[in-house]
Amino acid sequence: MRKISFLLLCLFAVVSLSAQQSRDVLLTIDGKPVYADEFERVFSKNLSIIEEEQQQDVDEYLDLFIDYKLKVIEAEDLQLDTLPTFTGEYNIYKKQLARKYINQSEVSEKLVEEAYKRMQQEVNASHILFNLKPDASPEDTLEVYNKALEVRKEILNSDKNFAQLARKYSDDPSARQNGGDLGWFGVFNMVYPFETGAYETEIGDISMPVRSKFGYHLIKVNDKRENEGEVTIAHIMIEDKNNEEEAKERIEDLYKKLQEGAAFEDLAKQFSDDKNTAVNGGELNTFKRGRLNSEKFENAAFSLTEKGEITKPFKTKYGWHIVKLLDKDDVGSFEEEKFNLERNIKKDSRAQLIASEVLDHIQSLYTLKEDSPGLSYFKNNIKENITAGPWEASALKNIPQRNLISIEDEGQTYQDFAKYIAKRQKRPGNFKTTNEALDAWYADFKESFIREYHREHLAEVDEEYAHVIEEYRNGLLLFDLMEKKVWNAAKEDSVALKKYYQAHKGNYVSPTTYEAIIASADDKSEIKKVRKELQNGESLEDLKEDFEEVFFSEGTFTEGETSLPKKFKGKKGVSKVYQNNGMFIVVKVNQISASKERSFEDAKGQVISEYQEELEDEWMDSLREKHKVEVNKPVLAKLKKEFE
Repeated sequence: MRKISFLLLCLFAVVSLSAQQSRDVLLTIDGKPVYADEFERVFSKNLSIIEEEQQQDVDEYLDLFIDYKLKVIEAEDLQLDTLPTFTGEYNIYKKQLARKYINQSEVSEKLVEEAYKRMQQEVNASHILFNLKPDASPEDTLEVYNKALEVRKEILNSDKNFAQLARKYSDDPSARQNGGDLGWFGVFNMVYPFETGAYETEIGDISMPVRSKFGYHLIKVNDKRENEGEVTIAHIMIEDKNNEEEAKERIEDLYKKLQEGAAFEDLAKQFSDDKNTAVNGGELNTFKRGRLNSEKFENAAFSLTEKGEITKPFKTKYGWHIVKLLDKDDVGSFEEEKFNLERNIKKDSRAQLIASEVLDHIQSLYTLKEDSPGLSYFKNNIKENITAGPWEASALKNIPQRNLISIEDEGQTYQDFAKYIAKRQKRPGNFKTTNEALDAWYADFKESFIREYHREHLAEVDEEYAHVIEEYRNGLLLFDLMEKKVWNAAKEDSVALKKYYQAHKGNYVSPTTYEAIIASADDKSEIKKVRKELQNGESLEDLKEDFEEVFFSEGTFTEGETSLPKKFKGKKGVSKVYQNNGMFIVVKVNQISASKERSFEDAKGQVISEYQEELEDEWMDSLREKHKVEVNKPVLAKLKKEFE
């Protein structure tokens, strides 16, 4: 019988892109070649998970491989790959998998590594901002950049400190109060260009102008420190705005109560003046350094090292506090932090770098043909200012009936772009002229087309993706096929099931079981003493008390299980002393339930399983008769030699 798990069967579902160029044909099915490299790959892949030695043999595995191939052909002949249930699930997975492979990027890996490295430190910095719009003209950009350079030069050559010049020159409104001081921050807290400028500038130095979406920045790095992770704490706060002495006395009294064993959560709920946290026993949201508007409070929180540890009372601008450490989470290893870093990168402006690199790679794979790169037809025929009012594609006359852009024999027409313009025109953006909008939208139109083309043709350019998606496709087909031909057929044909049961009744017998006590010990003399006490009717409770070095098991034991001796003679009463699993044992049998024939209902699960195997074997024999399979013996011999 050809017995193979469905999991193993699905693992055959791997097809090589290079098969068409393979030099070695392993076999043919109805004259169609199956290449040696495909078998070699799936055999190598599955060796590590195949436990049965016969399936690790090339000849045995080849039979399974042929069965798999015949099943896929049968599924396709039955057009199971056209059913809505199949196409729906397959297309969803295909889209999800394509997204994963398309978005793989060397830049992404480098950004994750960079973010993890920066995660080890926090930066204290100040800045001066020079406002500049993201879409500023080259002339305006140069003007602002030069102004930033001049201010930097003044800072370096002046006796005035950075804060004074920040108040004078910075376009950041908060600089008037804080002198440009941004405090402490870490990775992902600032826009990426600013973060990079801060981390790459040495302590005490002032960066060259750094461009972000806000404009240009001069960054002064005041200090750097090790990232201490994040803490979760609870606090009790007593305000002192009315009577400072009374507030101090109250906090000290509460501290004394804590020393005497009072519950922190109860005192926080009852006495804390921070009503937002008091309801939760004083607990604050988890935070890192630099998140709270009190460096003194943060210092106290991060000074705690053990869960449950509390600070002595201390004072901040908000009042008096006692802090309790609930949890502390240090920076993890790269592997531990990697998932969160990747997620943060996707939400950060860094994602634009990844998208840009991915697009460059996609564009390098294909030749995009453009019928009118300058969009002469659209620019000559759209007279309205489409950035100012409604516009429909129907306004265009004599629109060319051909592709505007194409790759190979697939493309997007002039009409497609006209509809795209109408759609985009409803959210026009900040364009000064129609031509400026058309150029920008055309660039987006081309990008969208080439990305969609790449997704649909990914299997042609990415061999690994092709293997995985083909594996999934064939796995779905085989599941549907087995369900149709074997599993449902076996479950639903009750007459055939009962007939099979009657023909194989001898296979459905319940084993003999024993209600018994088993005593086990390393010392044979101890077991002999136990045996004697069992024969005298000593209770299990007393035996456990008298023989502390002996292990007792009581329950129902099945004939043949490992806890019973191999040559155990199942008789009621106390057995002789046996040696089993490296120990000496004695068994007291209180009751025996003899082996008996199981009813159809009791054995139904086993009957269905065995009947399914019989159906599958008969079905596979019919498939082998239906198709002509010829094995190339010299190529097979070559493969066997490789796997010796």
